[in-house]
Amino acid sequence: MVILSIGLTTQAQLVQEATDLGYTVVTENIYNTIKFEGILFTDIKATNGDIDQMANLFPVEDNGNTRPTTGLQLAQPNTVTIEEPGAITGDVYRDFKYHNGLEVTFFGENQGDDLEVIDLKSDNITINGVTLQIGDPITDLTSINYIIKTGTINNQFINIVKEGEYAVSLSLDLDSNNNIVKIHYFEIP
Repeated sequence: MVILSIGLTTQAQLVQEATDLGYTVVTENIYNTIKFEGILFTDIKATNGDIDQMANLFPVEDNGNTRPTTGLQLAQPNTVTIEEPGAITGDVYRDFKYHNGLEVTFFGENQGDDLEVIDLKSDNITINGVTLQIGDPITDLTSINYIIKTGTINNQFINIVKEGEYAVSLSLDLDSNNNIVKIHYFEIP
């Protein structure tokens, strides 16, 4: 019982330290409700960057138009560009760039490794049942207690971290009116 008590005290101290540093700390249960483009973040991570699995999560429409688009045509919102920029250098990266604004970058240390999400940008997010889009006021996020932090260049943002995992961050950048201007998940190297 004493060991459990010490463990809980230590966890509570870590949460308090992260909160004191300006992080918005959420439980694993709440963190696991996060969705991008209506898809659970846990499901995106579970694809390990596999092209077929990502296509199952984010179906793209093949409208049979193989001609390049001109400046007068709008990109289809459900199309994707997949790049593997590390092929030349031996790095294992796979970038998915959807024309609806979603961008997901996966990385692995070696060929054959399961790839992990290291960077994700989206135009919308759902946290604990509340869906927000670029341009929405952060005050719409009523399902968690968040902390607005001011950066070194007076920019404002909210860093959401899962309890116990402070090397990854989900950042909601805000304008001067506290409206969301950027939704960005990244791993801190």
